[in-house]
Formats: sequence, structure tokens, C-alpha cells
Amino acid sequence: MPLYDQVELLCQAILAQGKQKAEEIVKEAVEQAERLAADEEARSREALRRAGEELRSQALLTARNRVDRAALESKRRIAEAKEALLGEIFKLGMEHLQAFRSGADYQEWLRQRLIKARQELTGKGLHLKANPEEARWLTDELLTEVGQATGSRLELELDAEVPAGGFIAVQEDGRMRLDQTFKGIINRQRERLRTELARKLWESP
Repeated sequence: MPLYDQVELLCQAILAQGKQKAEEIVKEAVEQAERLAADEEARSREALRRAGEELRSQALLTARNRVDRAALESKRRIAEAKEALLGEIFKLGMEHLQAFRSGADYQEWLRQRLIKARQELTGKGLHLKANPEEARWLTDELLTEVGQATGSRLELELDAEVPAGGFIAVQEDGRMRLDQTFKGIINRQRERLRTELARKLWESP
């Protein structure tokens, strides 16, 4: 057989073997690719499952945080609404007290408060400070009457800085004072009144 023919046959053999090998390689590659694809799909499913769990966990955490924030916001708004309502009640109460000044009993109330102030503050006399509006009730006649009844001297100073309704009594030496204005009385009782109002408004019977 000529060398050419031998080389041709060799080439053909190499090609044949190469083709077979190539087919084996391709087949192996396909099989490997299929295995890799299957493995990757399995990993992907697992990754997705984990991701789903993480996403669900994150979603649950986010939802819980939102619920907590909503609950806090709700509590804040409820607290603000309650505070606003209490403020309105105190405002209404003050309006009623101011209206009381127009009634026939107001001057008698002032008389009793003057006597109380004289009993609590020592000294020979009292210095009274009141809003100018109070001059119509804290008359010279009333001050003289109470002064005679208590054996003391009462002096009145009108001061626009003092809240309307009632008066402030100052001990003669200035060391003690007693706020008998509506505002002062309410402020001293504010916490007790708030507690009582809150109990009546919001606690279950």
C-alpha cells in the first residue's frame, strides 16, 4: 500500500477515532451538563427555598415591625386624644368657674377664702393681689368686714398679671403666700383631678 494511502487511512482512522472520541466527549459533556443542570436546578430550588424562607422571615419581621409601629402610633394618638380631651374638660371647668363669678354666691366664696387665708398665714395683716376685674367683688366693705372679723388688716393691690377669679394672699412679711385664684386652686388639684377624670372616662366599670 502506497504511503499516501497509508497516511490517508491513518488520517481517516484518526478522524474516525476523533469523531468517536468527539462523540464520546460530547455525550459525556451532555451528560455532565445535564448533571450540572440538575444539580444547579436543585441548588437553585434550595436557594429559592432558603431565599423564600428568608424573604418570609423578613416579611414577617417587617410586618411585625409595622404592626409594632402602628400600635405605638395608635397608642400615641390615643394618648394625645385623651390629653386633648382632658385639656378641653379643664378648659370647660375653668369657663364654668369664670361664669360662677357672675353669680350671687361668688362674693360669699371670696369671703370664706379670705378668712381661710387669714387663718393659714401669720402676721397682723394680709397683702392681697388680684386681677383688676376682681375690684367689683373685693370691695372695701368686704375687706373691712373680714378684717374686723379676723382682727387683721387687709390691703388690696390690683395686678393685671394675676389671673381673673380669686386672689393671692401674701403674708405681711412676704415670706409666705397662698394662691386662691381659680387657676392656682385648679393647678394644685390638677393631678388628682386628672386621675379621677381618667378613671371615670376610661376605666371599665
